[in-house]
Amino acid sequence: MSASDNVTRLARRIQKLSGLPLWRSRELAGQVKVFVKHPVPDAVTPAQRRFEAMVVSALANTFRDRQSDGAVLGVLFTTHDGDGLTLHLHPAMADEAVGQLLVGLMATHRMVGGVAGVRWSVRNGRLVIESAILPARITLLRADGAPLGVPSVLPDEFVVPVHRAEVTRANKWDHTGAPVVRDLLWSRLLRRPALLDRAALAHGVANCYTHGMSDLVIEWCCGDSVEAVFAAMLAHGLVDGLDPVGAVELYGASATAMIGGRTVILRRHALCDDGDSPDAHAADRTEALR
Repeated sequence: MSASDNVTRLARRIQKLSGLPLWRSRELAGQVKVFVKHPVPDAVTPAQRRFEAMVVSALANTFRDRQSDGAVLGVLFTTHDGDGLTLHLHPAMADEAVGQLLVGLMATHRMVGGVAGVRWSVRNGRLVIESAILPARITLLRADGAPLGVPSVLPDEFVVPVHRAEVTRANKWDHTGAPVVRDLLWSRLLRRPALLDRAALAHGVANCYTHGMSDLVIEWCCGDSVEAVFAAMLAHGLVDGLDPVGAVELYGASATAMIGGRTVILRRHALCDDGDSPDAHAADRTEALR
């Protein structure tokens, strides 16, 4: 199949998923040289998707714009086993990532952050975090195989009822924005770290944060255009299964794309002093989904 055939095929897929005109979909498809041989599986259960979305929120607001080597959430790659998910963390970010995910466990009487209801254990030498509120879990590993820094003993909270404050905090996820769509999209991004990392290719960092529990914002200046990052996300199934009406919004004048009822926002600012042309890298980069 020729390159032109691949672009046309991807353009039709983007049009179907997004509701954008075919000509616009073809422009987007032309910026993504990608062949998705083995699509990344979604989390099966709503509980797992919710837990993964909560992890995204904690990591995004922990690292913001101070990542190492462009690992926007501190995750280099992921592996999957059914509904299970393993995050392979960047060695320079791993200990802080773990500390921030577990930070709520360090306060007996009040919550200070982290993932509401998170608990941990070591199983077969691997650190497993799970929710005491939801039937969901994630395995954490350092990508270089070195051991993760974790507390030496299990905290009391692991064997006592869930704090009321944690339940209240977790329940807020049901009443903010479009929770089902948000959980699905944030979970998908956690499972596809290369899609987020693409925004950080030029400088090794991107500004990533959430507005509470409603939307995830990814901002950058140099390197790929918003259209290129947006198209890569569509090509890798970010909006699969969503109603095309309102699934995406693309604003060329402000270099902004909004996905899934604005639960994911992409924004590219003007070039910085060290920047190059907006599309200098996008034309010949092959997207490698980790």
